[in-house]
Amino acid sequence: MAQLQNAPTSRKVARDTEPPRTWFRSERVFVEGGNRWFFQTREGIDVGPYDSQFEAEIEAGLLKELLKDQTDAESVKSVIREFVLDSFAMGRPLSPRFRDQEFHAAAG
Repeated sequence: MAQLQNAPTSRKVARDTEPPRTWFRSERVFVEGGNRWFFQTREGIDVGPYDSQFEAEIEAGLLKELLKDQTDAESVKSVIREFVLDSFAMGRPLSPRFRDQEFHAAAG
């Protein structure tokens, strides 16, 4: 049986206090519970859930493009905030989770 040459690699990783996740190299995408897909930003925010790995990867790419010209923390926070709020307007609300409590306090 032939293997795909460019198939994303994955690995299972979990901290003691977190549920097990399967991480994929592309765009910091991971799955929880077998069907809830998220991506993690450099700012330590888990964005999701999405219904598929493909959807999470596309959305991660969109946010990455929106953030590429941002040079300061305040503008980054603003772009991420708008990205999440837009998900509500489109009927696909996201539930961001903040790993960095300092960022969370500033974003709220």
